[in-house]
Amino acid sequence: MDGISRGTVLGGRYTLQQALSSRNGVEQWVASDGTLGRETTVTVFAADHPHASAALDSARRIAGVEDRRLAQVLDVGTESEPTVSYVITEATHHSHSVAALLREGTLPAEEVRRIVGEAAVALETARQRGLHHQTLSPHEVLRSSDGAVQVSGVAVAAALMGRDDDDGDSASRQDVRALVRVAYAGLTARWPGESDMPGVESVDRRADGQLPAPSELVGRVPGDLDTLCRTVLSADEGPRTPGELARQLSPWSAERVHGAGGRSTEAGEPSRDGRRLATGTSMTGASIASKDAIGQTDHDSTDPGSLDQDDEPTMIGRRPQFDQDETSAYPISQSEPEHYNADPYHEEDLEPPLPLLAHGTEEPDSRSSRLALAIVAAVVVLALFLGFLGLRGLFSPSEDTDQAAQPSTATKSAQSGTPSAKTTPAKEVDVASVSTFAPGGTGNEHGWEAENVIDDDPETVWETRYYRSQDFSDGGPGLVLNLGKPTKVSKVTVDVNGAAIDATVLTADNPTEGDEMGTFSGDGKQTVSATSAPKVQYVIVRVSKLGTQDSGQNRARIGEVSVFS
Repeated sequence: MDGISRGTVLGGRYTLQQALSSRNGVEQWVASDGTLGRETTVTVFAADHPHASAALDSARRIAGVEDRRLAQVLDVGTESEPTVSYVITEATHHSHSVAALLREGTLPAEEVRRIVGEAAVALETARQRGLHHQTLSPHEVLRSSDGAVQVSGVAVAAALMGRDDDDGDSASRQDVRALVRVAYAGLTARWPGESDMPGVESVDRRADGQLPAPSELVGRVPGDLDTLCRTVLSADEGPRTPGELARQLSPWSAERVHGAGGRSTEAGEPSRDGRRLATGTSMTGASIASKDAIGQTDHDSTDPGSLDQDDEPTMIGRRPQFDQDETSAYPISQSEPEHYNADPYHEEDLEPPLPLLAHGTEEPDSRSSRLALAIVAAVVVLALFLGFLGLRGLFSPSEDTDQAAQPSTATKSAQSGTPSAKTTPAKEVDVASVSTFAPGGTGNEHGWEAENVIDDDPETVWETRYYRSQDFSDGGPGLVLNLGKPTKVSKVTVDVNGAAIDATVLTADNPTEGDEMGTFSGDGKQTVSATSAPKVQYVIVRVSKLGTQDSGQNRARIGEVSVFS
């Protein structure tokens, strides 16, 4: 593209560094954000492109959709020199597309379920705002090194192709078919579309022109995924919206699923019944299958997040020790006592009777009856005695009463004119609303989770996105608590749910800047108190250093924030 090369600066802050792709007059670049010091992905096209205005409008609309699974649009604009328009999104080039993952072979079936399920949820969120993808392929479905799934190009790519005017039902169905094609490709490493897909080998259709089912090409394909591919791609039936597809795929693993993908049926794959025993019924939610059933951890050299990890297969499915009929009972272990495999009405010996009482079901004898009556009588006498002592103490003058009759030190101080100190307990202030801001004070940071910090439940959290760096020199992400009206603020408590963070608490008259109230560093419940109690409407919690969570991600997690007057 004329005027676009390495070193070109767009919007006065985005410096192009590396070209990623170029197709049909649209280029993608890696750029450095000179203001926030982070990498971004830039989509560049000619300002006079016939669909430039529609693409920029779609980018602005998708920027308002809050879903961590959608690549976030950060900025849009048009340059006069060079005359180009651009869309800035968060950096995605460190993730691997499904197309790239398939270079190493098929994916585990339950990882396909998870990836496509997450992508379906993302597209359903966009659909509810009237936005669709319509050009989805294995290159737009991404998996990061920690297993997070994202979808790029929603609405913008279709607008650049002039397809944003399609009716909603048709566009939703296109997205569903595209998602199922991605699932088919993940299971078989073959692309089932009508046209070729760069980087993915096309499937060989049957003699009648129909697509073979995934189970005809590889083993270890769960029955529901096999049926879904045949129903949607061959019969043109099945779910009509991404939300319906997500419900049909659920439940899926919350974490990345490691293990071997399907094997070619030409390589001695066992019969369908044998495969079902190894793979299991994914919808049962049973726990981890054995290594023999799903294979070892896949060390994907293209994905740094998978290297040097312990063998931890997480495929969902029935354990191999279940027999082949899912309705059959779980077989009793051979380690159980022998009598469990014998007479089902076998009766254990009864415990020995209590001492001093008659045995079994016989009528109590006279000796036992007298003993029982004596025990009951002793208990009644003891209860009456204790009750008498209680009543006596209630109506007799106590030592505290005698002391109360004497002039207290506080009373004497008052009589002598010496003032006594009073301590007023801090009172919690109601928070009207909560919003978030990204590093540098622009945009939002998981705004859909903001209300979690005032719901009185420390287990529901607001968390930032994850960053490669922990420290923010020019101001990190944070929360803005709106008290609704100017209110005295004497103390703020922040419950850090996760790794320790550094943060600054500010009190302010507006939601963008304020006076520092104090700082804290640590995890758990942190308290910042004011030397005086200013009357303000906003309390700002700004994170200056993220914590490294158990997952290895640099992010902040806050469960609750409480404000006291």
